[in-house]
Amino acid sequence: MLVSVNWLNQYVNISDIDPKELAERITRTGIEVESVNILSDATNIVIGHVLERVQHPNADKLSVCQVDVGGEEGVLQIVCGAKNVAAGQKIIVAKPGAVLPGNFKIKRSKLRGEESNGMCCSLKELGIEQKLVPTAYAEGIFVCADDAPVGMDALEYLKFNDTVIELGLTPNRMDCLSMYGVAYEVGAILSREVKFEEVSVNEVAEAAKDLIKVTSNTEKSPAYLTRVVKNVEIKESPQWLQAMLIAAGMRPKNNVVDVTNFVMLEMGQPLHAFDYETITSKEIVVREAVNGETIKTLDGQDRELVEGDIIITDGKTPIAIAGVMGGENTEVTDETKTVLLESAMFDRLQVRKTATRLGLRSEASARFEKGIDPQRVELALNRAASLLAELANGEVCQGIVADDRFELTAVDIEITAEKINSVLGTNMSTDEVASIWSRLQFTYDLNGEVFTVHVPSRRLDITIVEDLIEEAGRIYGYDKIPTTLPSTDIKGGYSPIQLVRNRAHETLKACGLTQVITYSLTSEEKATQFLSLPADVKETVKLSMPMSEERAYLRQSTIPGLLEVVRYNNARTMANVAIYEIGKVYGQTEGDYVEETKISGAVTGQLIQNKWQGKVENVDFFVAKGYVETLLTEMGHLNVTYRPVDATEYKDFHPGRSAVVLVNDVTVGVVGQVHPALQQELDLNETYVFELSLDALYGLETSKPGYEIIAKHPGMTRDIALVVNREVLADDLVQTIKKAANKLLQTVEVFDIYEGKGVEEGKKSVAISLYYLDREKTLTDEDLQPTHQKVLDALTAEHDAVLRG
Repeated sequence: MLVSVNWLNQYVNISDIDPKELAERITRTGIEVESVNILSDATNIVIGHVLERVQHPNADKLSVCQVDVGGEEGVLQIVCGAKNVAAGQKIIVAKPGAVLPGNFKIKRSKLRGEESNGMCCSLKELGIEQKLVPTAYAEGIFVCADDAPVGMDALEYLKFNDTVIELGLTPNRMDCLSMYGVAYEVGAILSREVKFEEVSVNEVAEAAKDLIKVTSNTEKSPAYLTRVVKNVEIKESPQWLQAMLIAAGMRPKNNVVDVTNFVMLEMGQPLHAFDYETITSKEIVVREAVNGETIKTLDGQDRELVEGDIIITDGKTPIAIAGVMGGENTEVTDETKTVLLESAMFDRLQVRKTATRLGLRSEASARFEKGIDPQRVELALNRAASLLAELANGEVCQGIVADDRFELTAVDIEITAEKINSVLGTNMSTDEVASIWSRLQFTYDLNGEVFTVHVPSRRLDITIVEDLIEEAGRIYGYDKIPTTLPSTDIKGGYSPIQLVRNRAHETLKACGLTQVITYSLTSEEKATQFLSLPADVKETVKLSMPMSEERAYLRQSTIPGLLEVVRYNNARTMANVAIYEIGKVYGQTEGDYVEETKISGAVTGQLIQNKWQGKVENVDFFVAKGYVETLLTEMGHLNVTYRPVDATEYKDFHPGRSAVVLVNDVTVGVVGQVHPALQQELDLNETYVFELSLDALYGLETSKPGYEIIAKHPGMTRDIALVVNREVLADDLVQTIKKAANKLLQTVEVFDIYEGKGVEEGKKSVAISLYYLDREKTLTDEDLQPTHQKVLDALTAEHDAVLRG
């Protein structure tokens, strides 16, 4: 909401307060001020009278004008490039020494050999946005009214010596979408009287009911009021009205349209003006649309209506979409002589639905959507009719023709000063609270200590006791509410799950990964990639009103989001990427929603690039696996094993370079390379990812790595090469060795796997290094042989392993 300080000053005296100070006080009471701007900061500009205009002798597109600017300067010769400049006009002149917005200084100069002593100005050159300049002067200079005083300060004449305060309103503060509402707010903040001009309408003898009939056939329009104004003169609005509209961010058009916009901004009640003569039936019927009906709106577009839309008709044909936009066939034009004014109440939700579907969000629809004051519907209609009589020489026909079934429900709330103080921690007396209600212009009854506050209809956001407490608190002053610390025996600290998350963050950052946060919303295709929820949770969750199809589903894995980040960086010459995320994934099963926290990562490119030694190490499966093992070890999970992925279940992973991660024989995640086909589709280089369930890990037992004294005695290493069936997993061999050996065995490491010449078809050779150590004495072959033979026997028995000769 753009608030003109000059306009606001008509209702509440703020002439003694700097606009920036006023903005600060408004912000402190709960309404954010987004900006405070001077409408135009041009200097040394005046009203000039063009006495003569001749063609520039050396330029086809320039004119040489003799302009009377009054005062000591008298008549100045000015070279002007505007097409619409003409003798006899009153125009805006920037005299030599003037400074226009953008620090543009005007000096005496020569243009193509002709002396120029100033500049003829358009409104844009005064700092007014092009979209706000009246259409008639969108190109060229601005032409003032014939009675504009020569030599007068142009900003004063144009009413541009104004400051505009932009309010960032929350949806509940619909009351401040009008100058009346802002005046009430400022009056309460400053504890000053608020005065509004009394509205009266001078009517002619002819009755409006003889000219129009109104019927509302839908509960979505409980009140529809009209007035008829005859013999209007369509012309430009007076300068004061144009200035107020420009300050409020609306472009002036003509006096009839400008009046409806002015009253909407003033009172918050949207109005619409029809050309009465185009309503051939002389009847207005408000009803709901049926599927397939169409209307050409004021923007020249054909709009298809659907069932439920509220429309204004002439009994048969739609002539306006209620609360959204009027129809082109009843638009007020320069030939209009009789105007039918509309002021109504429409269903908030339906207006929003219609405006959103048609893409026609407007100042009017925004006010209907948030709610209007029902007590201003008739007041606004009368105000507009009165202004048309004044500014368009219109004759207001007698009476209002309406279909009004709306009944106002009073909102009365009981509250005490004690209740307010108990919530806010203040010490306000009953008299102080009474003063706050008076400042807000809330009427009330006081019975002992109990206030019965009668909430005005303009404040639709106040319905319960807590709303009144908020009002009392903000008018009292948030900065005056005492600061206290909560009294509790509870000591602060991280919860166990927070400690686990923090350890995960610290570990992955220490490994060189960078944290990212990706969207939880994704497309239908990506929502089902890299599925990581339990097998019975496969159904995706779709939003009922998504912002786009690309963000219509909740993700079931965090990996697709990480791949988007990798792709984005690769496309910008960042080939080496190592990132991680801790976030939630979502699904549903049998109507129940499920969410789970995941730890995921993605790496691609080079791990180490040692240029001075010419060494390069590329990321591979074992780098990603190393990140997983380091993370799990730091989190206290020491019994980590791996299994090959099932290609049918993990179809987005490389079938030969991926593994399921198990802790204590419980599946907690997966690590591996992105499937080559998907890599090619995403235009990625070789990329490795992992995803672990933090929830699953949190539920498993953990143990801290122990410390051992460095052995004083030497150990012994035994390397064995086992020939086994190709299907036997190396990890199974390792686990068998660990179970068969006694405490002498310290480490087991697979260092080679071979298939080919010398090894039978269907078999493979697995080379394993075993390190034995006795911490009490030097280990001998005699001591080691029984344990080592036990290991070999177990391998033969469980895996049919044969020592390779």
